[in-house]
Amino acid sequence: MTSKAFKAIPDRYFVRKSYTDDMPNEMTKNTCNKQRNVIFVKVHKTGSTTAWGIFTRFVQANNLNMVLPKRDNGSMFNYLSSKYLKLKETVLQLPKNMSYNILCNHAIYNKQDFEKIMPNDTVRIGILRDPLSVFKSAFYHFSFNRLVMRKFPNVKRSLRLHEFIVKKIYQQYAIGRSFTNGMSYDFGIPKSKTSNTSFVLEYIRELDKDFKLVIITELFDESLVLMRRYLCWDIQDILYQPVNKGVWRNTVKPNLTREDIDIVRNLNNADNLLYDFFKTRLENQIIQQNDSFYTEVRHFKKIIASVHKFCRNTKKRSCTIDKSEWNSEFVLTRHFCDQLVTSELDVLRKMIKKAKQTLVQKNQIWER
Repeated sequence: MTSKAFKAIPDRYFVRKSYTDDMPNEMTKNTCNKQRNVIFVKVHKTGSTTAWGIFTRFVQANNLNMVLPKRDNGSMFNYLSSKYLKLKETVLQLPKNMSYNILCNHAIYNKQDFEKIMPNDTVRIGILRDPLSVFKSAFYHFSFNRLVMRKFPNVKRSLRLHEFIVKKIYQQYAIGRSFTNGMSYDFGIPKSKTSNTSFVLEYIRELDKDFKLVIITELFDESLVLMRRYLCWDIQDILYQPVNKGVWRNTVKPNLTREDIDIVRNLNNADNLLYDFFKTRLENQIIQQNDSFYTEVRHFKKIIASVHKFCRNTKKRSCTIDKSEWNSEFVLTRHFCDQLVTSELDVLRKMIKKAKQTLVQKNQIWER
């Protein structure tokens, strides 16, 4: 089966009225209120940690309640749910008169479980990336390039990924499951069902109803501008600096054959269906925007470039971003730059510590 087999999803699976049909557009930005209740499905190897930072900074800036794990250390403490972890067992519980606002840590998407702890008006956001890029990223992230180098020292660096594919080395290690349909798994599709195309397509149909937006990594800035409009957020709320970006891309260009690519796509049948569907949907959502959308995207890219330039220049203490049609004037600070580069686990530990302290203080007040 070639990669072309994954390019088309039957028209009947694009529901005529999906979650996106009732969204506010840019014309309502001055009349709508910021959406404070959001689920973000953090999908492995998609750039999701960069997006995760956007949501955690929004929590901190607006004094919101984030769904946090009870633990602040140990293996996978940052996971809210997985194959072996249940959401209700891992989450730091809030008092009954309080509610969560943001859920954005690693958790396998489960509509029923998420709805039990999140408000009724919660908006769901996800993220996906080209499955071939996910496969490449996982190969380097989990150091399989070094493993291939040790096993086959005579193989050129550019051919190590090819060797990894044709010799099926990914099948020999437990972590190898990350190379096959990992995005679908994070979105809640059981591994046992990923080869069942009919099941996957019906599941995608339900996701289409549930999710207001699925960010596509290859259209990251466009996705964020669309998210800003849908959530009625400010441009300041979606600023970012890429984190966990593989340095291999600057030094290595894997040499893959057409057959290698087809093998990877065949291994990731569900991921390809999921990605193709939501990439097409995102493109359709963008087309529905008026011309100001593209102007805003260009403006946003300039601001992001200014953020990166300022944060690299440690001698400058602040940077003013001028007012525009899409943002009021605001000032970048060194503290903001520090926030951008603080590691995910360090941010999470600080948030858990603060949340526990706040809960203790509130419990003391209520007991008086």
